[in-house]
Order: sequence, then structure tokens, then C-alpha cells
Amino acid sequence: MKPMKKRIKITILLLLSTICSTSLASIKINIDSPKFRRLVLAVPTFGLATPNNRVHQQIARQASDRLAGLLQYSGLFNQVKKDLYKKLLKEYKDPIFKTSGLPGIKGVDIAQWKSLNIETMIIAHITQKSDGFEFLLKTIDLRKGESVVGKKYSGVARGDIDKILTKYADHVLKQYTGSDGIFNSKLVFVAKKNRKSSKQIYMSNFDGSDVQQISRGNSINLSPSWSPDGKYITYTSYRDGNPDLFLYDLARRTTKKISSRRGMNSGSTWSHNGSVIAFTGVRGTDTDLFTLSPNGGLAKPFIQGQGLDVDPSFSPNGQYLAYVSARYGNPHLFRATLQQTGKTLKVVSEKRLTYAGWYNTTPDWSPNSSKIIFSGYDKDIDRYDVFVMNNDGTKLERLTLKTGDNEDPNWSPNGQLIIFSSNRIGGSNTKGKHQLYMMSKDGSSQRKINLPFYEVTQADWSKNVF
Repeated sequence: MKPMKKRIKITILLLLSTICSTSLASIKINIDSPKFRRLVLAVPTFGLATPNNRVHQQIARQASDRLAGLLQYSGLFNQVKKDLYKKLLKEYKDPIFKTSGLPGIKGVDIAQWKSLNIETMIIAHITQKSDGFEFLLKTIDLRKGESVVGKKYSGVARGDIDKILTKYADHVLKQYTGSDGIFNSKLVFVAKKNRKSSKQIYMSNFDGSDVQQISRGNSINLSPSWSPDGKYITYTSYRDGNPDLFLYDLARRTTKKISSRRGMNSGSTWSHNGSVIAFTGVRGTDTDLFTLSPNGGLAKPFIQGQGLDVDPSFSPNGQYLAYVSARYGNPHLFRATLQQTGKTLKVVSEKRLTYAGWYNTTPDWSPNSSKIIFSGYDKDIDRYDVFVMNNDGTKLERLTLKTGDNEDPNWSPNGQLIIFSSNRIGGSNTKGKHQLYMMSKDGSSQRKINLPFYEVTQADWSKNVF
């Protein structure tokens, strides 16, 4: 079987000639605005060239539901139930799908759809051809009465339909926000299959589907981290007795040890350009931060001080490193300003970011480097929760509360969502086993990611799409 990218011919339909760059800019969603709200979305069941074929009917229903679900998942859209516009579709007797090549928006009565408070709709048509299915998809912004995204996918095998739907959903997000989508991104995390099994490293799609195991054996494996280009994963493994740092090559499916300093080699993070890996190591009786080339070799001391220095996290713009230090007592977050000359990376200055909280840990940077999320222990309620603040420590906000322990937060590639682990049972404050959860960046829409594991922790979201 030929690879999908060779089999599927993708033709980008040109936007209507009446849409100029100014009008496109005016419909973008400002996701950082305090007035931001989700757009109301309708995705009618896809039209068919063979409407009486039961197999094709099932494909059309499943495909339209999947696309609507993806966009709802993004946190930018609210999908309306199809019952709301079922009567309207019957009145049209399916004319909105009779748009060969999807030129313009002929057949769509903008006023009637807007009367249902629908702001965005996606129409599509599926045709069975000799080399597979052909999908024509168009997104219409009803507020302006304009088509904003149109694409054609040809030669699509049934098993590849989900792939073209995730690609299209990413294009829709890109059009409305100006940022890349998340639907072709990946997660890497630590999980246990059952109570007695060892912790292993796994990879999945952004929504927990297509799980693949990375590490093997009966040893403990921890702290996975993506390289910026998505080609490698570093993690810590006890497979040789010591907690050593390993690098996994996704293309070759090979693993090699890159740091085996005596004692801890953990909590790795990649610099923005992938040239440096920082991790936590031991120097004498002290825990410090070290740097290392992805090729391995001699690790160099990077940040040293009295007491604990752990959990390094490079900012995507390459200017900073956030980390946790207990140099002044309880562990708090610090920010180091960096300077890189060639392969030499040094700290120019350091700034303490947090003062509140008993134990603050696991910082992670937003894609634009303006925000930091972290997990903090609140001694008064005996719970870990997720917090967000500006990169200078100002405007601290709490995103979770009274839902068990919430830890290891990590940003999505577009900065719109946050993934984290929680041991909540349902929506209660009762503790169980940690599982992965996702929420919007403001803490809303918290929901569990369905994964087939006894326990899941320490997720890292890829910085790119695949």
C-alpha cells in the first residue's frame, strides 16, 4: 500500500475572489480577548453523490460528526445539535450540497441559518471514484456571508478519512485564529497498564487515540520530553539500575543512552532550537541542573546552588529557562535569562517568580513565551493545583480547585489548551488514580482523556504537528 501522502491528492480551493485580506483579518477570533466566546458551529451530515448507498450514508454521518467533534474539542466552537436545523435541511431538499467544486456559497440561505444563531457552518460532499473517495469541504462564516476555507481531497481510502478530517480541522483553526491547529499533534506520557505493571513511556494522538508504546522491559521509566521538531523523545529509565537519560528516535524506533551520571539524570527539556538538553542531576549531595548535547557526551553544570534545583523548562523564544529551586527554603519557581553564543549557553541573570505556595513545581511555557503554567501545593487544603502567571511572575491565577491533585500541566502547540494529570474521581475532590485531563487555557471545559491505562501521568504535548 502506498503512503497516504502520495495517494491523497490535496487541492486547495481558492477563497472567493471577493474576500480580501482585510476581510479575512476581521473574522479572526481573538482568543486572548477577555470578551472571547466560542463561535456557534453547524456541521450538517455530508452530502453524497450516492445518497441511497447505506455504507456511504454511514461514512457521511461519521465523518461530519467527527469533524464537528474535533472543532468542539478545540475550545473555539460550540456545536449545535443537528435537530436544530433538521427541518431547514428538509426544506432545501439537499441543494446546499449540489455545489460541484464548491464554488461560492450558492444554495445557502444565510439569513435562515443566522436566524438559528449559527455563526459558522461547514458543508461537504463525498463522491466515490475509481481511486477512492473525493471529499469537497467548505467552511462558511455566516456573520459575513463568506466562504473562508475550501479544500478538496482526492483518492482517499476509507481508513484515511480521519486523517483528512484532522487536516481540514487544522486549516479551519488556522483561518480563524492565525495559529496552527492541534489535531495532528502528539502526546507522550507515563502510564501503567495495571496496578502491578511498571511505568512505561507511551505516545498517542492529541485525543488519546492510536496509543504506541515507546519503552519496554520491567524497569521504571519517567519524565518524557519532545524535541522541538518532534523527531525525538528523551526520558529517564532505570533499566540499567541507575536513573539514566535516554533518547528515542521516532523514525528509526531506536533508543540510546545519552547521560549516565551517577545518581539522577531526570526531568529533561529541549532548548528552542534543539541544540541543548537540560536536565536534573546530582553533584555531591546537591541536586543541580546540567546541560548536554542531544548526541550525548559530557554533561556540563549549568545552574548550581545550595539545595534543590530541578524541573528545567526552556522558553520557546530561547530567552529564558524556568526552573524550581529551594535555595531560599521551600521550592519556588525561578527564571534564568539566557545567552547563547554558538554552542555555548550561559545564564545572564536570575529572577524569583513565585512567593506564594508551599511547593511549586513543573513549570511549562506557553508557545509565545508570555505565560508559565505550573503545579503548586496548597498546604491549607492538602491539594496540588494548576496555576498560570505571566513570565515575570505577575498576575497569578488558579485554574483548578477542589478536584483532587492536579499536576504536570503542559501547553498545547497553539497555546489554547492545557493538558495535566489529575487523581480526581469524576468531578469530585476525592482522590483516585491519576489520569490525563484537558482544559481550556482559562481553566474551563475540564474533561478526561480516555486512555486504556490504570494510571497516567507526566504528559508532554509535541511542539509541532505530524
